[in-house]
Amino acid sequence: MKKTVFTLSLLSGFTVFAQQNPTDSTESKLIDPVSIIGEKSKSLGGSGQYISFRQLQKINQTDVNNVIRLIPGVNVRDEEGFGLRPNIGLRGTAVNRSAKITLMEDGVLIAPAPYADPSAYYFPTFARMHGVEVLKGSSQIKNGPFTIGGAINLISTPIPEDFKGFAQVSYGSFNTNQQRIWIGDQRKNFDYVFEVNRLASDGFKELDNGGNTGFDRRDIMGKFRWKTDQNAAVPQSVMLKFVNMTEDSNETYLGLTYEDFQKNPLRRYSATQKDILDMNHQNISLNHQIAPTKNLKISTTAYFARTYRDWARANTVGGQSLMNIISNPTAYSNAYQIMTGNADGEVVYQSAARTYHSKGVQTNFQYDFRTGNVNHKLQLGARYHTDEADRFATRSTYNMNQGNMILTSVGIKGNQENQIREAKSFASYISYDLHYKGLTVSPGVRYESIILDFQNFGNTDTGRLGTALKTANNDLSVFLPGIGFNYMINNSMNIFGGVHKGFSPPGMPSVTSTTGQAGIEKSINYEFGHHYNNNGLQTQITGFLNDYSNILGADTMAGGGAGTGDMFNAGKAKIYGVEVSISYDILHKSEASNEVKIPLTIAYTYTSAKFRETFTNGGGDWGSGVIYKNDLIPFVTPHLLTASAGIETSKFNATIIGRYTGETRIKPGQNEIVTPQENIAYNDVNGLKSFVIVDFSANYKINSIFSVFSTVNNIFNSKAIVANLPQGYRPNMPFGVNFGIKANF
Repeated sequence: MKKTVFTLSLLSGFTVFAQQNPTDSTESKLIDPVSIIGEKSKSLGGSGQYISFRQLQKINQTDVNNVIRLIPGVNVRDEEGFGLRPNIGLRGTAVNRSAKITLMEDGVLIAPAPYADPSAYYFPTFARMHGVEVLKGSSQIKNGPFTIGGAINLISTPIPEDFKGFAQVSYGSFNTNQQRIWIGDQRKNFDYVFEVNRLASDGFKELDNGGNTGFDRRDIMGKFRWKTDQNAAVPQSVMLKFVNMTEDSNETYLGLTYEDFQKNPLRRYSATQKDILDMNHQNISLNHQIAPTKNLKISTTAYFARTYRDWARANTVGGQSLMNIISNPTAYSNAYQIMTGNADGEVVYQSAARTYHSKGVQTNFQYDFRTGNVNHKLQLGARYHTDEADRFATRSTYNMNQGNMILTSVGIKGNQENQIREAKSFASYISYDLHYKGLTVSPGVRYESIILDFQNFGNTDTGRLGTALKTANNDLSVFLPGIGFNYMINNSMNIFGGVHKGFSPPGMPSVTSTTGQAGIEKSINYEFGHHYNNNGLQTQITGFLNDYSNILGADTMAGGGAGTGDMFNAGKAKIYGVEVSISYDILHKSEASNEVKIPLTIAYTYTSAKFRETFTNGGGDWGSGVIYKNDLIPFVTPHLLTASAGIETSKFNATIIGRYTGETRIKPGQNEIVTPQENIAYNDVNGLKSFVIVDFSANYKINSIFSVFSTVNNIFNSKAIVANLPQGYRPNMPFGVNFGIKANF
């Protein structure tokens, strides 16, 4: 029976975006995958939006958090202020390490281990990206494994059509600096682009005893493509892409108490002076495209990625957990004094080394044909994928001595965490688009088959001899049908909608759980929307409902838990909302419109998220204990608004962007929100205050080659609490200025 299912699934196929770039004409001739670029978004049977290279060049942001908020339906929790490890959710999904959305770069899964250990500790360097695609709703059938909230596809620098180069240098506050250069060309049969990027900063946080709190991240990326002659009977191409990234970050999990945040929100305690993240990532992919006939196009990509990250940081101080100290520094005053460097004592330090491997092959068949007045598009594909997370955490001991940490005991490697998480998956989809006059109907079905294997060797068997080995495995499969539609009412407006079955993998089976194994996260998702574009005004309004039959929670240290990685069944839940996107050029009809533009944009999201049954939670950012029916789901901000205004001429443009994040609940409940304030205990706080952050960017074109730019982050120097996780209150980036120069040659 399993062989039959496997064979049928192979015929039905799966892929995500085929590896392509929107500005690459040769690629687009060979393959035309689902795209949300420009006018094509009108024909999608679901929500899709695109942030273009031109938009990115106008706002000059290296922080993906500040950019992705331009799209409604996106929820972001800031952590370290530079967007190196964003916490992104779509349509109410959990934001922790972007673990509940499908992340891709050029159509290839990019999280270190999306099935076995989906927390995205590695996120591609946004400073080198050419564009961003976001898919939500019924378009999700083609993109997985996480099909409830949505997918984000980062588009890297494309191969230019002719010889071209780009260089950029910038410098600003906190010694933040970037150097970037790329060159590329297309020849008769050989094309290439090669890019080098470095982004670094001393950081804006202030260690008690001084020291760097910044980072240094470096990337090298290359694409090399062979292609047939333009008049070849069977056009095809082969492209090799590689990326190599290294990063050293003096970053910590530890935040501040409310009292210390009020005195200096940028402070970092002495106990974090040794905290550091060492990371490197390499990936390589080989893409083949062929058009055997005029109507048939095939794209196949094989890929491999390796990610290593060791986030070493303070774990306990004076025998107390950091959360105990942060939540009640008076009760744990001795440990607090050690943590701040004002007393001597023991600091237990944990090195959390993890090595990830991810590899697979995916293929996409697209066949277009016409019968009478009806156009048809049939897409089939398949992906076989394996990934692994090797966790090897070690605890050592330091002594805080007059504000300085001195190593006193080196731990045996693996004495804290010693486990391997493995996943094998076969995924497939079949999608059919029928287009008649103004109507497009897009039914489809997706299939996922996953094998999860967990091996916990224990903290004493550091040689992995199996003397204390505990294992667990899970074998699951699921069919995910869906249908979307898009109807063009006239040239200016269309409506779209759909319904599809959503899915998220259940994570690793647990060998320690006392609340039972986690099941599949599943839901039925609905959406309906309207799009209008006329006379300089573009609007899109979308209503959505995600009706969960089982929503999952997770126990992660980044989410405020114990870090077991266990998933928890939370049963029924309902998340619904409205997304509004508006853009308008004030001078669209004026005589000056050809010389000056004044664009205005608004992106607003309303979200309501509630648990629909009572259950006992096992930990993580939902806390432990009983959670009741109709309790609000935490970390889903009900009101999000991003608004921008700009001015553009042939040589100059300037943009001001304001981002409003509404009051956000951080604990499940139905009672009134209590935000951080004096004389309120940390554990009694259940929400964070709303805040507004305003940024500014300007560009001036000197000549056909050179232009200069400047950005101002947080113009009004807002000092908001943007998060209470992983451990304590955390600030946003303070006021900062950046200047740079770009060269196009």
